[in-house]
Amino acid sequence: MSDSTSDPKDGADVRVLPPVLFLGSIGLGVVLGWLAPLELAAGGRLRVLLGLGLIALGIAAGAWTIVWMRRTAQDPDPRKPTPELIFAGPFRFSRNPIYLGMALLQAGVGLALGNGWVLLLLPPTLWLLLRRVIEREEAYLARKFGEPYEAYRRSVRRWL
Repeated sequence: MSDSTSDPKDGADVRVLPPVLFLGSIGLGVVLGWLAPLELAAGGRLRVLLGLGLIALGIAAGAWTIVWMRRTAQDPDPRKPTPELIFAGPFRFSRNPIYLGMALLQAGVGLALGNGWVLLLLPPTLWLLLRRVIEREEAYLARKFGEPYEAYRRSVRRWL
Protein backbone atom coordinates (compact mmCIF):
# COMPACT_ATOMS: atom_id res chain seq x y z
CA MET A 1 0.00 0.00 0.00
CA SER A 2 1.07 3.57 -0.48
CA ASP A 3 2.91 5.17 2.36
CA SER A 4 1.42 8.58 2.95
CA THR A 5 3.08 9.23 6.31
CA SER A 6 4.38 12.56 5.03
CA ASP A 7 0.84 13.73 4.21
CA PRO A 8 -0.34 15.99 7.07
CA LYS A 9 -3.93 14.81 6.44
CA ASP A 10 -2.96 11.14 6.82
CA GLY A 11 -4.56 9.93 10.01
CA ALA A 12 -7.93 9.27 11.55
CA ASP A 13 -10.11 12.30 12.25
CA VAL A 14 -10.03 11.65 15.99
CA ARG A 15 -10.48 14.63 18.28
CA VAL A 16 -10.74 12.88 21.64
CA LEU A 17 -7.73 10.89 22.78
CA PRO A 18 -8.84 7.56 24.25
CA PRO A 19 -6.68 7.76 27.41
CA VAL A 20 -8.20 11.18 28.16
CA LEU A 21 -11.67 9.76 27.62
CA PHE A 22 -11.09 6.86 30.03
CA LEU A 23 -9.25 8.95 32.64
CA GLY A 24 -12.03 11.53 32.48
CA SER A 25 -14.62 8.82 32.97
CA ILE A 26 -12.75 7.35 35.94
CA GLY A 27 -12.26 10.82 37.41
CA LEU A 28 -15.94 11.67 37.01
CA GLY A 29 -16.84 8.37 38.66
CA VAL A 30 -14.58 9.16 41.62
CA VAL A 31 -16.08 12.65 42.00
CA LEU A 32 -19.61 11.26 41.76
CA GLY A 33 -18.62 8.67 44.37
CA TRP A 34 -17.70 11.47 46.76
CA LEU A 35 -20.83 13.48 46.04
CA ALA A 36 -23.35 10.62 45.92
CA PRO A 37 -21.71 7.36 46.98
CA LEU A 38 -22.69 4.26 45.03
CA GLU A 39 -20.58 1.72 46.85
CA LEU A 40 -20.05 -1.90 45.95
CA ALA A 41 -20.00 -3.43 49.40
CA ALA A 42 -20.34 -7.06 48.34
CA GLY A 43 -17.27 -9.17 47.85
CA GLY A 44 -14.82 -7.20 49.95
CA ARG A 45 -11.36 -8.69 49.53
CA LEU A 46 -12.37 -10.87 46.55
CA ARG A 47 -13.81 -7.81 44.75
CA VAL A 48 -10.60 -5.86 45.33
CA LEU A 49 -8.47 -8.78 44.10
CA LEU A 50 -10.65 -9.16 41.01
CA GLY A 51 -10.36 -5.42 40.39
CA LEU A 52 -6.58 -5.52 40.74
CA GLY A 53 -6.47 -8.50 38.39
CA LEU A 54 -8.47 -6.56 35.77
CA ILE A 55 -6.16 -3.56 36.20
CA ALA A 56 -3.13 -5.81 35.66
CA LEU A 57 -4.75 -7.43 32.63
CA GLY A 58 -5.62 -4.02 31.18
CA ILE A 59 -2.07 -2.74 31.65
CA ALA A 60 -0.65 -5.93 30.13
CA ALA A 61 -2.96 -5.66 27.09
CA GLY A 62 -1.96 -2.03 26.58
CA ALA A 63 1.75 -2.75 26.97
CA TRP A 64 1.61 -5.75 24.60
CA THR A 65 -0.17 -3.60 22.01
CA ILE A 66 2.33 -0.76 22.30
CA VAL A 67 5.24 -3.21 21.88
CA TRP A 68 3.72 -4.44 18.61
CA MET A 69 3.00 -0.93 17.43
CA ARG A 70 6.57 0.18 18.14
CA ARG A 71 7.92 -2.83 16.22
CA THR A 72 6.26 -1.43 13.11
CA ALA A 73 7.17 2.21 13.88
CA GLN A 74 3.58 3.13 14.66
CA ASP A 75 2.39 5.71 17.12
CA PRO A 76 -0.44 4.68 19.47
CA ASP A 77 -1.95 8.15 18.96
CA PRO A 78 -4.92 7.45 16.66
CA ARG A 79 -4.48 10.85 14.99
CA LYS A 80 -1.09 9.84 13.60
CA PRO A 81 -0.61 8.00 10.30
CA THR A 82 -0.80 4.23 10.20
CA PRO A 83 2.04 3.07 7.93
CA GLU A 84 0.91 -0.56 7.81
CA LEU A 85 -1.65 -2.96 9.21
CA ILE A 86 -0.59 -5.25 12.04
CA PHE A 87 -1.98 -8.78 11.96
CA ALA A 88 0.19 -10.32 14.70
CA GLY A 89 0.40 -10.14 18.48
CA PRO A 90 -2.73 -8.80 20.19
CA PHE A 91 -4.15 -7.74 16.82
CA ARG A 92 -4.83 -11.42 16.07
CA PHE A 93 -7.53 -11.38 18.74
CA SER A 94 -8.89 -7.83 18.73
CA ARG A 95 -8.90 -4.92 16.30
CA ASN A 96 -8.72 -2.60 19.32
CA PRO A 97 -6.56 -4.32 21.93
CA ILE A 98 -5.32 -1.10 23.52
CA TYR A 99 -8.90 0.14 23.99
CA LEU A 100 -9.86 -3.23 25.40
CA GLY A 101 -7.02 -2.79 27.89
CA MET A 102 -8.30 0.66 28.85
CA ALA A 103 -11.81 -0.72 29.37
CA LEU A 104 -10.45 -3.51 31.58
CA LEU A 105 -8.48 -0.91 33.51
CA GLN A 106 -11.59 1.20 34.16
CA ALA A 107 -13.62 -1.84 35.21
CA GLY A 108 -10.79 -2.90 37.50
CA VAL A 109 -10.53 0.53 39.12
CA GLY A 110 -14.28 0.55 39.72
CA LEU A 111 -14.18 -2.88 41.34
CA ALA A 112 -11.01 -2.27 43.36
CA LEU A 113 -12.36 1.01 44.73
CA GLY A 114 -15.85 -0.40 45.20
CA ASN A 115 -17.12 2.58 43.20
CA GLY A 116 -20.28 1.78 41.28
CA TRP A 117 -20.12 5.08 39.39
CA VAL A 118 -16.85 4.15 37.71
CA LEU A 119 -18.48 0.92 36.51
CA LEU A 120 -21.72 2.61 35.45
CA LEU A 121 -19.78 5.16 33.41
CA LEU A 122 -17.98 2.44 31.43
CA PRO A 123 -20.82 1.75 28.92
CA PRO A 124 -21.26 5.44 27.99
CA THR A 125 -17.47 5.76 27.75
CA LEU A 126 -17.35 2.80 25.37
CA TRP A 127 -20.18 4.31 23.33
CA LEU A 128 -18.27 7.61 23.03
CA LEU A 129 -15.11 5.70 22.14
CA LEU A 130 -16.99 3.83 19.43
CA ARG A 131 -18.61 6.94 17.94
CA ARG A 132 -15.76 9.44 18.31
CA VAL A 133 -12.70 7.24 17.87
CA ILE A 134 -13.18 3.70 16.58
CA GLU A 135 -15.63 4.49 13.76
CA ARG A 136 -13.31 7.28 12.56
CA GLU A 137 -10.26 5.03 12.75
CA GLU A 138 -12.05 2.27 10.85
CA ALA A 139 -13.13 4.69 8.10
CA TYR A 140 -9.54 5.96 7.78
CA LEU A 141 -8.08 2.45 7.63
CA ALA A 142 -10.66 1.36 5.05
CA ARG A 143 -9.79 4.37 2.85
CA LYS A 144 -6.05 3.87 3.22
CA PHE A 145 -5.75 0.09 2.96
CA GLY A 146 -8.92 -0.99 1.16
CA GLU A 147 -9.57 -4.72 0.81
CA PRO A 148 -6.72 -5.93 3.07
CA TYR A 149 -8.27 -3.97 5.93
CA GLU A 150 -11.79 -5.12 5.04
CA ALA A 151 -10.61 -8.76 5.08
CA TYR A 152 -8.98 -8.16 8.48
CA ARG A 153 -12.16 -6.52 9.76
CA ARG A 154 -14.20 -9.54 8.67
CA SER A 155 -11.82 -12.00 10.34
CA VAL A 156 -11.05 -10.26 13.67
CA ARG A 157 -13.63 -8.92 16.08
CA ARG A 158 -13.63 -5.32 17.23
CA TRP A 159 -13.18 -6.27 20.90
CA LEU A 160 -12.70 -10.03 21.42
